[in-house]
Amino acid sequence: MPNPLSRGLFNLFFGSRRRAFASLPGPVPGILGNAGDFLGGEKPWNVCARYGREYGGVTLVWLGPKPALVLNDPTLIEQVLDSRRMEFEKGSLHEQLKPTTTEHSIFIANLNGDWATKRQQDPFVQSWSPRWLAAQVAPMQAVITEAVNALIASGKTVDLAPVLRRLTFDAFAVAGMGEKTPDSVYEDFMLLAKGADARLQSNLPLRFVSLPKGFEAARERFYRFFEERLGALRRSPKPEATDLMSWMLREMPGFDDKWLARHVALMFYGGVFSSSTTLVGAFHQVQKHPGAEARLVTEAATFAGGPPTLERLNDARWLEAVTLEALRILPAVRVFIRTPVKDVQFAGVTLPAGTTLMISNQHLHRDPTHWPNPDSFEPERWLDGGLARDPIGSGHFFPFGRGPRMCVATDFAMVFLRTAIATIAARARVQVASTEPFEEGFFFGVVLPTNVHAKFIAR
Repeated sequence: MPNPLSRGLFNLFFGSRRRAFASLPGPVPGILGNAGDFLGGEKPWNVCARYGREYGGVTLVWLGPKPALVLNDPTLIEQVLDSRRMEFEKGSLHEQLKPTTTEHSIFIANLNGDWATKRQQDPFVQSWSPRWLAAQVAPMQAVITEAVNALIASGKTVDLAPVLRRLTFDAFAVAGMGEKTPDSVYEDFMLLAKGADARLQSNLPLRFVSLPKGFEAARERFYRFFEERLGALRRSPKPEATDLMSWMLREMPGFDDKWLARHVALMFYGGVFSSSTTLVGAFHQVQKHPGAEARLVTEAATFAGGPPTLERLNDARWLEAVTLEALRILPAVRVFIRTPVKDVQFAGVTLPAGTTLMISNQHLHRDPTHWPNPDSFEPERWLDGGLARDPIGSGHFFPFGRGPRMCVATDFAMVFLRTAIATIAARARVQVASTEPFEEGFFFGVVLPTNVHAKFIAR
């Protein structure tokens, strides 16, 4: 808590502003408001979850002289992300990510701009996308198996997060364009991500944030690679190919090649970091629960012993339960930011345009009033109607967001995660050197497990 002098100075300069929000609970601000809670050693998502436990569904905090709300209430979150969503936007995210992504990205589009048009055109929501998705289990299984076999053969203890990130990137590449990319493409991808991360995490105006050396050249190479790949497919089509690029060329003839190529390129930024983080969390948790691991291994071996189809993947109920429980207990994205586009009545007060709203899922994913044994990894909670009780995108379970703007590739992410977990578990025991807790950082808007070292041991 700020000392009396600091509290007094805040009231002296901003007391009248504070009175307009007197109805809302929250920590006492000092001269810098409550910014110190977010700039200290505690992770922002842990701060937001703690506020939920201490102050309830809505918490007033001050970021310097500006009010902000932390939301842990399902009803208020539903309003912001769904029923009143047109009153709120993603704030500065568009400008933060613009140098790395492109204007084709639905993720940075404004709801009050061209978001609806971009969503209608997005390949993941087309009538043919379920058929494309069903065809991705086998090719993704093959490339994941290749990566796991190499990790087993190396016999080395590895840092799990970057290893699974590259595995995820390669699986996305096979789903997106039918083959893995050269190492140089992955290196450019990571350099562009580092540029975006620097802008996302900076407390300075964006004009003062420098992009990494070689950023512009990497950006040109990265997007040109996909444009050249699509151009080659255009010249020599593959009628039976099942990758996304081939499906788009067949099914979306009205769109130009640059638009099509950019959508394939952007899928990597939409899911590689979050999906690989979820894989780290899943294997970290499973190792601590031998019974859950044994059941997973048995089911994964059964799946690996037959044709890798979506139907058989959907029949693997324990695999699905493990995936859902990993998303519940260790979601990769734990804070969603929104700001009102104009002054708005919300939570009983008038919020000025641009007020920061921090939407937290970590507390709700572990709310003891909703989840029995909320801090325990218990996949069985998802069996016998668990997913019907708490579907993805509902009040106490929204790892991909909520409402119409929930991640457009949620279905693809779930197929990839289940395919990856099953394939890895069938081939190897992921022997994690560290157990509880593992360290967490932050990269590209996603929680990043750090120093989680593991060895892949053949089963």
